[in-house]
Amino acid sequence: MKLIASQLRSTLHQLFPTRKLRAILISLVLIAAFISVSELAVAKLFTKIILNENKISRDQLILFVSFFFVFYGLTRSGQFFQRIYRLRVFDKAFKASDEEISYVKDNWRWSLAIELSNILSILTQMVVVILFFFYFNPIFGLIDVVVVLGILTLFGRFFGKQIEAQRSFVEAKNAKTPVANAIRVGTRIKMGEQGILISGIAMIFLLGALLYFSYNGEISPANAVVLFLGLRMQNTSLSGISMGLMRFARARTHSE
Repeated sequence: MKLIASQLRSTLHQLFPTRKLRAILISLVLIAAFISVSELAVAKLFTKIILNENKISRDQLILFVSFFFVFYGLTRSGQFFQRIYRLRVFDKAFKASDEEISYVKDNWRWSLAIELSNILSILTQMVVVILFFFYFNPIFGLIDVVVVLGILTLFGRFFGKQIEAQRSFVEAKNAKTPVANAIRVGTRIKMGEQGILISGIAMIFLLGALLYFSYNGEISPANAVVLFLGLRMQNTSLSGISMGLMRFARARTHSE
């Protein structure tokens, strides 16, 4: 996990050399995380509408439903504009650099910046999701933290192996030694899929813990639904990190 943190930090300083550019990127990362996690708030509102539709007045129902659609639309639009604007930030950062690189290296630099942005956004999103878990049930939140840290530790080992593998592919390319696509591409895909499998197994364990707390009445049905959606979001995030780290390792080694 330390390797992941050090590589992300060094890449951030390398691609975005000034504090202003790093601050802009981090701001975009925070916005992306907020937009993603706001879906849990939307889910909470939707659950409240469904479970209490017979207990609220028609005017209140219309108000809640209208707010639900407006808020959902704003999150989708915000996510679109955030992803488009970050490309301007990348372009500005690269133009501000005095380093002269080849066209191929520049392509890898763009790939590296995109993967860096995606991974940072997902990690920030996961932190906020975990805070949501702590808000609903501190014990469940603590269990989730332990599981997530264990998964990220394993991801760190896969990431280190992938960097070594990708560097060997770069050396082979420079030495004009052909490497079969089944090895070059398969190595990255297999490690990424192993991470997805691990996060899926952890998801089963966390779902079991959620059912236990819900059955014992420690989590209300409405909150259990929101936590279930949060776990699914977290599982998707971990899967994205697993594959994203493999792509990041490839872009990192090829852009060196």
